[in-house]
Amino acid sequence: MTPGALAPGALALGAVVRGRVVGTVRMLPVGGEAAEVGVVVAREWRDHGVATALLEELAAVCLRAGIRTLLADVPADDGRTVRVLSDLGLPLGVTREGPSLRIEVALHRDARYAAATEERHRRAAAASLRPVLRPRSVAVVGAGSGEHSVGRAVLRRLKDAGFPGAVLAVNPHAAAVEGVPCRPRVADLPCGTDLVVVAVPAGAVAEVVRDCGERGVRGIVLLSSGLAAVPGLIEQVARLVDEHGMRLVGPNTVGVVGPGGAGRLDTTFAAGTAEPGDVGLVAQSGGIAIAATTAWQHLGLGLSAMVAVGDALDVGVRDVLAWFDEDPGTSLVAVYAESEPDLRGLVPTAAHLAARVPVVALTSGTSPAGRRAATSHTAGSATPEVVREAAYTAAGIASVGDPGDLATVAALLRGQPLPGTRAVAVLTNVGGGGVLAADACVAAGLRVDPLPGDVQEGLRALLSPLATTGNPVDTGAAVDAPVFADALRLLLDSPAVGAVVTVTAPTAVSDPAPGVVAGAAAAAAAGRATPVVDVRLTRATTVERLELPGAPEGRFLVSVTSPAAAARALAVAARRREWLTRPAAPAHAPASVDVRAAREALAAVLSRAPAGDWLLPPEVSALCRAAGLRAVPSAWVRSADEARTAARTHRGPVVVKGYVAGVVHKGDAGYLRLPVDGPAEAAAVVAGFRARAGEAWLGAVVQPLVPPGDELLVGAVRDPSAGPVVVLGPGGRATDALGHRVHRLAPVGDADAEGMLDGTGLCDTAHGRALDRPGVTDCVRRVGWIADVLPEVAEIEVNPLVATSRRATALDVRVRVEPPG
Repeated sequence: MTPGALAPGALALGAVVRGRVVGTVRMLPVGGEAAEVGVVVAREWRDHGVATALLEELAAVCLRAGIRTLLADVPADDGRTVRVLSDLGLPLGVTREGPSLRIEVALHRDARYAAATEERHRRAAAASLRPVLRPRSVAVVGAGSGEHSVGRAVLRRLKDAGFPGAVLAVNPHAAAVEGVPCRPRVADLPCGTDLVVVAVPAGAVAEVVRDCGERGVRGIVLLSSGLAAVPGLIEQVARLVDEHGMRLVGPNTVGVVGPGGAGRLDTTFAAGTAEPGDVGLVAQSGGIAIAATTAWQHLGLGLSAMVAVGDALDVGVRDVLAWFDEDPGTSLVAVYAESEPDLRGLVPTAAHLAARVPVVALTSGTSPAGRRAATSHTAGSATPEVVREAAYTAAGIASVGDPGDLATVAALLRGQPLPGTRAVAVLTNVGGGGVLAADACVAAGLRVDPLPGDVQEGLRALLSPLATTGNPVDTGAAVDAPVFADALRLLLDSPAVGAVVTVTAPTAVSDPAPGVVAGAAAAAAAGRATPVVDVRLTRATTVERLELPGAPEGRFLVSVTSPAAAARALAVAARRREWLTRPAAPAHAPASVDVRAAREALAAVLSRAPAGDWLLPPEVSALCRAAGLRAVPSAWVRSADEARTAARTHRGPVVVKGYVAGVVHKGDAGYLRLPVDGPAEAAAVVAGFRARAGEAWLGAVVQPLVPPGDELLVGAVRDPSAGPVVVLGPGGRATDALGHRVHRLAPVGDADAEGMLDGTGLCDTAHGRALDRPGVTDCVRRVGWIADVLPEVAEIEVNPLVATSRRATALDVRVRVEPPG
């Protein structure tokens, strides 16, 4: 679906298949909460669901924009359009007006349309990957006779994995390779071969792909690399794949592993064979894929399927997640994506999967080097890694930054229940280890609260008089394993404890480590659902799996050497619990918004500046009024006399802001003055600004001086892959110095806005909690609405938003628009 603007206030969506627009739907607000709608579909694409898909997508956009009724005028004999509108399943009103029918469709405030569109995508994507992951026949092109031939290694792997289907090779110089019959050319393969694995030099790739398409091949795994070095080759291969309706994994991939047990597809050329299991993996890096599967095997975890998407020319992460969503044999999914061109589309697919199984991503590119130069604080903060994390947060994908953490988190999520709360109890026989664990838990966003009185009383009855029972619980160095097990069970029985971290080291008189297994096993057998992570400071290996005798099937203990690793893993589990229990309220348009007026305001800007520009204050005011955004009253002046007149309307001091072409940050450039006392001083300030700016002078704003308060930044920027991204953090002079910025994808619902404010840490104190919380979150939602429903908005920034205990007011709003494309 591709959005685009038409006449002022209008919106169009198009459906594109193989590079061709096969249908469009257009919407024009006509006042209030209604909009006219029209849909056109190419004749040969009718009865293929194109119109339904377009209308469902449009309905989701309209709901976020505040449109509640769609109106359509169709000929009375146009039964096709009436049927399409009726099939939406929404309240439908039909009135005959002469030779025409007036149709009214009432939209609901739920996520029905987005869910329907996403379901179609998931099913189609999963079905398209069946020839890749469950092929009936496989051919390998480039299977040389040399011992180190990649294609020959793939043939060996297919044989070792016990692939049950037909296997052929393409080699004009051999009758057979690895006992597999060879055909001279791709054109000699049987028609309709499901999957072809290509391992030829880059220069030969296009010919092979073309031959595959002409032979009816349904899927290609392109192991070859170096395509970018051949001018136009990548575009040529993409076009061929599209023309022939094939799915292509790669190029530059290590291969794929299909589902199954003793007999399965394995087209990789890794050193070892991945054991079957229930963990799904999609990765851009073959090295990461190999490292991850090796680590999981050590922990008793195997693959349900694996796709190394490589350069992801066609099949991407979203497609593979759709496959795993349809696969009941997958219980956890791991992701490594260095780039994702459609983060916006990835979110609903991943979220649907994450509602069923945990999804964990190993992230990269988190160094400050990724930070970019930008014209606003909002755009500057929306680095690629920040945008990706915002998308992952929306999708319920847990992020980890280290391959070791990926293995630990995967094992913890498979072997232990999720923590009920973020409250962690630390149990140790070495005081220093307990302190390190407590610090690590707090650093990871968990809580290490003092234990309730009854729990401490029970611990004192168990432990020596020298033990400490507050939290961390230090049993003392001489504790034996049975007593340590009893202490652990006592903690696991307490509803005040969301998780337990045990930290042990053997001493000359005892080793409590066996008590960790005994206590955790007894609690699991008794039905306790509190997770335990074991830290053994002297363990030689980084992470181990410990079986729990008598525990329910699939329940095991994860043991690590680092308190920090244990804390990070628990934090991931806690975030998953919170994501699963979040309020399921879809974002909807804030009250009192006027999408038509907002679009007309931006159309006027693009009329004076077709290439885009920053809005002038009167244009910003019009947009704020349409969006219902509370902003301080402003007067736009161009001369000293106009400034004098504007200042007279205010009883107290005023603020004067000068606008100069090419100047973005007025305060830094010396074009901000406050307080300004009286009309005469306001006139003098404007005269001085104007003289200094010369021909670059645009004008000035005169505003009343607002009482001081906490200054926040609320903004949004349009990202190429994720769409509009909303940011909340400290504003004013502290924008780049204090606090923490939180990013979310637009649109922003009530729960998302509340979570953003909590995530900044600005409300952790009594003073912060007294601020106008509804006013701040309302501003966040309205800025998100502007960015979401107005594709012309490239970035918007409210800085500062001044918040007091009574209200939150925007002092300065800057908006930049671009022609939508």
